[in-house]
Amino acid sequence: MDSPYSAPPTTLWHGQPPSPEKSSQILIREYPHRAIAIASHAHALILRHSSTTSETIPSGFLTPVSSGRQRAVAPENAASKCMVEFSSTSDRLLADYRPLTPRPIYGTLGLISIGRDVFLCVITQASRVATLRPGETVEKIEAVQFFCLNSAEYDDVVALDPNDLDQDAASVYGQGLGRRDVPVEHPCQELQKLLGNGTFYYSTDFDVTNRMQDR
Repeated sequence: MDSPYSAPPTTLWHGQPPSPEKSSQILIREYPHRAIAIASHAHALILRHSSTTSETIPSGFLTPVSSGRQRAVAPENAASKCMVEFSSTSDRLLADYRPLTPRPIYGTLGLISIGRDVFLCVITQASRVATLRPGETVEKIEAVQFFCLNSAEYDDVVALDPNDLDQDAASVYGQGLGRRDVPVEHPCQELQKLLGNGTFYYSTDFDVTNRMQDR
């Protein structure tokens, strides 16, 4: 007979993705200013790059920028800024956005500046690996993707996982855009490989840095 103080067994999952309620959609708007939105069924987080404070107007939005492969360039030695808006999801709010990828995303790992560009890193593939207690699941990161906030230069240079058998459907980021004559490597290619190598874990239910006894 098991001891009454024995810990419950850990439930293992085999490649099952996180539950749908833990997923979101990533969208882009290119005009009148470039913006990326992470939208769930209830809320949307909209991110916009701001190279200088002079780009803002009283309403809090960026001034329009011309379309094409231009980037918002910050002054020399100026820190990149990102404007963030959190709002309830509505058809009106997202009317001008299109999907960046047909797949859901399962979270964001934050922003990173590389040179003059700012990239948003999102989790595009994950799997549940354990349930510690009811309502406490742990997911393994299997693939990430980086999207540029301030430039369309990498819209058709998507850093894809070489082990992904569904690369043709992996992203619509840049559909309808002209392809390059000279291949260009995505600046986040190596970081993408590192974060998607299967050694990183996360949970949206609890702080994974705390022991079960401390929760």
